[in-house]
Amino acid sequence: MRILILLLLSIFVYCSCVGITSLPELVVVTQNNLESRSKFWRWAKKWNGGDTRIEQGGGQKIRILSDWIEKYKDKKETMILFIDAYDVVFNANSETILRKYFEHFGDKNVVFGAEPFCWPDQSLTPEYPIVEFGKRFLNSGLFIGYAPQIYQILKLKPVQDKDDDQLYYTMVYLDEKLRKDLSIGLDSMSMIFQNLNGVIEDVELQFSDQTGEPNAYNAAYNTHPLIIHGNGPSKYHLNYLANYLGNKWNAETGCRECGKPKNFDFDKLEDEENYPLIGLNLFVAKPIPFVEEVLTKIKEIDYPKSRIALFIYNNQPFSIKTIMNFLSENGKSYYTKRIINGVTELGEREARNEAIDWDKKTKVDFAITIDADAYLTNNRIIKDLVEYSKNYDIGFVAPMIGQPGKLFTNFWGALASNGYYARSEDYMAIVKRNRIGNWNVPFITTISLINKEKLNQMSNVYSYNKQLDADMSMCNWARDNGHFLYVNNEKEHGFLIVSDEFAEHIQMGKWHPEMWQIFENRKLWEQRYVHADYFKLLEEGSIVDQACPDVYDYPLMSERYCEEMIEEMEGFGKWSDGSNKDNRLAGGYENVPTRDIHMNQVGYEREWLYFMDEYVRPIQEKVFVGYYHQPVEANMMFIVRYRPEEQPSLRPHHDASTFSIDIALNKKGRDYEGGGVKYLRYNCTVEADQVGYAMMFPGRLTHLHEGLATTKGTRYILVSFINP
Repeated sequence: MRILILLLLSIFVYCSCVGITSLPELVVVTQNNLESRSKFWRWAKKWNGGDTRIEQGGGQKIRILSDWIEKYKDKKETMILFIDAYDVVFNANSETILRKYFEHFGDKNVVFGAEPFCWPDQSLTPEYPIVEFGKRFLNSGLFIGYAPQIYQILKLKPVQDKDDDQLYYTMVYLDEKLRKDLSIGLDSMSMIFQNLNGVIEDVELQFSDQTGEPNAYNAAYNTHPLIIHGNGPSKYHLNYLANYLGNKWNAETGCRECGKPKNFDFDKLEDEENYPLIGLNLFVAKPIPFVEEVLTKIKEIDYPKSRIALFIYNNQPFSIKTIMNFLSENGKSYYTKRIINGVTELGEREARNEAIDWDKKTKVDFAITIDADAYLTNNRIIKDLVEYSKNYDIGFVAPMIGQPGKLFTNFWGALASNGYYARSEDYMAIVKRNRIGNWNVPFITTISLINKEKLNQMSNVYSYNKQLDADMSMCNWARDNGHFLYVNNEKEHGFLIVSDEFAEHIQMGKWHPEMWQIFENRKLWEQRYVHADYFKLLEEGSIVDQACPDVYDYPLMSERYCEEMIEEMEGFGKWSDGSNKDNRLAGGYENVPTRDIHMNQVGYEREWLYFMDEYVRPIQEKVFVGYYHQPVEANMMFIVRYRPEEQPSLRPHHDASTFSIDIALNKKGRDYEGGGVKYLRYNCTVEADQVGYAMMFPGRLTHLHEGLATTKGTRYILVSFINP
């Protein structure tokens, strides 16, 4: 049940313009629920700044207004502006509103907004007078007029709380005698009032060429309405407009709220004990790559763990070990914990509801939910979200994050008629950060903050609509109950991990399925698998070492990649027998055979070709100046295994390539003894035992070479014959 409050705003406006000595007193009256009270108050402060008084009352709209207006019944120079503040946005001050009233409706005592629907009684349609142009039917959410005439309208007959206010005003308007005696009109062409229901396609944003200020533009009538009403199902379009109107966002100066002095600033808190208590809810609810890196970033967040209550839900067997490692290293630092780790009967929807209940029971000040596909790059994330909530007075807020290089993000700019995603006019500008600010949107996901006030109103919200996904259900609940959802793109906070194909690699039995993620999540793949010193080689003036003439030895792969590649191949297990007969090759014959597994046998050919083109080719072009071939080609890409009891060495040979790379996958003295490569023409031997280092050399003509005997243990190398 909503508690109704009457807000009375008296604004005295005087004009010294030629021909007008003063304008009437304008009293702005609204009746709304508590949720929108602060929104209306901010409007009053912004537009008028001066004296504002607030009175409170109870009951329903007409009855409350009827009781209150008694004191104004004889004030002929006072005008009343009534608005339904719960879903109304202003784009003008009182002076502008009054001037437009006298310009277009000077012959009327009372003017109501108009709409295209005869509601709530369609049978009354024939009784409505015809209008020359514009909308024909009355809407009671917006009206303006002289106090005595509005008083007469309100006192015409008794009203019960259950009666419909719009029907009451409609019957007054349809009475021809009352309409003429009280001089009642409709704003049919949206000169002042714009009711959005049924006409959202007609109403768009325009920005002043001179000042950059935003205006609502009614394209159907070529008018610029001043007060916008999101009646009926049009509230989402109103929220979109409200991101700009009131000069909240200006085409010249940008976000007018951003960068202002903070009411709440963590940098001014001296004692960490004064930090708000945070409920940090982490969810691994689907197969997601690089969870380990995600948790590392969680660990690095700049916020005292003694002020964090940790909730973890993981229903993915693949991630159990990662979660346990995280908890063993960091779990004791947190204020308190609730862990659900592993395959469980508790589904995602139920777990998300439990997290909210646990947050409330733990009495946190804010709950921050983070799904494991949110990779955070800004360790100030908690502080920023809390400051956004406190300084912008909002209960739900998400930092904007998206998939790198794509338009897929963690918010929707608009809703389609079926309740799913639709692209708003400003979606691209927000995603590309051409427009910076705090945006009211219909859907947020993956990472968000909820303040304590909102938490206390939430119960089973992730089950509110079981026809929708859990996050969509929660946002559906918020929209239906008047809770605004915001996304903020003032700062870079991270990006979304792509997980669309990850489950498939797990199902295929890959030991390390992240190795296949070079296309989908290149940044994280590179971070985990490319050697830390590789990028130094691309710097201007850097030298690539030569182990022998034209044998370049340089860091390429991380030790982790090498270890995982070995495990992947041994897990596959189908090593060749080392004979000349090889059905994997065209012609079925290998001239210089090895015990090996080809990349295409494990489904890794496409990924490795891409890697060589993106990471090997730049080094080749640097050292073999003048040779250019893009993309790289290779028919032979394989992992070789040397063992004393199998095949310890390889006879002298040339490679069937323009150039080759051999990457050492494990370490001499630790994993094997012996080994190495000898280049016969130069009488030069290379140990080739720096894990992850690549030897790159010409293949066909000059570099006859042999693999020296492995005398103990097992030696692994990754070989690629490039541009055959």
